[in-house]
Amino acid sequence: MKQLILSKLRSFARETKANASIEAMIIFPVLFWANAASFTYYEAYRAQAVAEKAAYSVSDMISRETAPITPTYMTNARNIYKDLSGLSPGDTTLRVTLLRWDGNNNVFKVDWSKRRGDIPRLRTRDVSDYDELLPPLIANERIILVETASDYDPAFNVGLAPRIIETFVFTRPRYAPQIVWDAEG
Repeated sequence: MKQLILSKLRSFARETKANASIEAMIIFPVLFWANAASFTYYEAYRAQAVAEKAAYSVSDMISRETAPITPTYMTNARNIYKDLSGLSPGDTTLRVTLLRWDGNNNVFKVDWSKRRGDIPRLRTRDVSDYDELLPPLIANERIILVETASDYDPAFNVGLAPRIIETFVFTRPRYAPQIVWDAEG
């Protein structure tokens, strides 16, 4: 019986008819998965890069303002970020904070922090978490910190879980020593 089974297996292994179709059945799912994975990971990196560029655009836009920033301006800045980034329109958050370097105490202090979406305002006591990320400044110099967060869902399920794409961008005010917040505007 053992000889008969071995004989049939050898005969099957030597058979060359229909090998291409069997190989195709084996390799096509692997090729499809590899293409889907390549596309998914490429798209995730592209989404991160586009989100960074959109955040830089919003930061640059705010840094050029000479008029006070108003609540309407903040809402429109979030809308611009959503349009430029192309990420999830419903769950996009934007936080803009004006930080001042206190040279006497060697700490950043929050002049004002405003947000759109589900993110808390930044407080002076929270800024110490960012010390490694922020640049050195001279006494009383200010920078604009723009932070965003958007949901990202991959196109295919290839091992990349849904995630939140976050950005962290800072810019110095360009035409004025500081950017002013006007809650009444």
